[in-house]
Amino acid sequence: MRTPIGDKRGSNQVAVREYNERLVLQTVRTKGPSSKAQIARYTGLTAQTVAGIIGEFEDEGLLRRGTPQKGRVGQPSIPFELNPDGGLAIGVHVGRRSTEVILTDLMGTILARRQDIYQHPEPHNLANFVRDCKRQFMRRQAMKNSPLIGAGVCEPSGIAGWQAKLGAPTSAIDAWQKADFHDMLDTALGVPAVYCNDASAACAAELLFGNSASLSNHLYVYVGSFVGGGLVINGNLFLGRTGNAAAIGSMPMGRQTREQLIDRASLIGLEKLLMENGHQATTLWQDENAWRDHDVLVNAWVEQAAPALAMAVTGATALLELDGIVIDGAFPEWVRDRLCDATRSHCAELNQEGIPATPLYAGNLGQDARALGSAALPLLSTFSPDHQSLLKA
Repeated sequence: MRTPIGDKRGSNQVAVREYNERLVLQTVRTKGPSSKAQIARYTGLTAQTVAGIIGEFEDEGLLRRGTPQKGRVGQPSIPFELNPDGGLAIGVHVGRRSTEVILTDLMGTILARRQDIYQHPEPHNLANFVRDCKRQFMRRQAMKNSPLIGAGVCEPSGIAGWQAKLGAPTSAIDAWQKADFHDMLDTALGVPAVYCNDASAACAAELLFGNSASLSNHLYVYVGSFVGGGLVINGNLFLGRTGNAAAIGSMPMGRQTREQLIDRASLIGLEKLLMENGHQATTLWQDENAWRDHDVLVNAWVEQAAPALAMAVTGATALLELDGIVIDGAFPEWVRDRLCDATRSHCAELNQEGIPATPLYAGNLGQDARALGSAALPLLSTFSPDHQSLLKA
């Protein structure tokens, strides 16, 4: 039974212990190799509590000892760090033009990957592809040496409903309407996966493996086939009531138009420009050099997307008083930088009186963000010190 908003619940010792364990792991991940005394100081936990937790994590292989650091007096201080081989995660990014499956360690290092590119996704084919990937990954020596923590899957919100807009044939649309896709993927993976929309998953990857952890409150914008967003509040990924928080693609562009941000700042707009100029829609996904080859069209798309993004992020900043905006996307770094520069310029042209100056940063993960984000989901689910864990029995 759902607890009504405003109701208060107590906690118990198991939940508090779980929270403290997650807090220690999060601290080591964000602060880097740290001694027991440093971890106690960072977290506010007692030295005895920290020592007990670290001892358990060391036995489980999640943490390992680093090189002792010599101090001025006493015994050398021993730092503890995340053990990359302490666990593995499988990430599945189901996209509108491609599906990617990766295997990562605790540090976000991609150990293996496979990709399937298509004109339109088909649920049964995708499930079979994921099953084959899992079998390949299990044959890897890395899988035998480290436990599988779990699997995560990210996909566009309402992927079945977008097939018609992408020009999918009737057979593909019917297949999506009849399929229980999540059940199919759970069966293919052999474990119940953690699910999330693709933009929030990319935000999770940037938070866990990128450079945005220092921004306690920020909006993350990811530009894929359709633009989307993720929201970080107090250092935690905030998914909202239905898991669709920061759905900036649905932001209206004004009273005089029915267009939303998704119509002006999505890569499907660039695909449309390509097709109007005699190229295939999937041209850019098959060869990264094609982005340079079509620089004129890419620049035309940036000039269309940047003003719309500027309006969206300025509105979000006014509402939430954010520490920063992070923009990334499924394109090369030079395209990302060009889009960020253009968005900054258009933000400066807007009337921002009364809105605190908010820096805009480029993301660090690019094409890998969504697949890494899906792999990050079981890691966050297991290790993140979300305050809600104190409310779970």
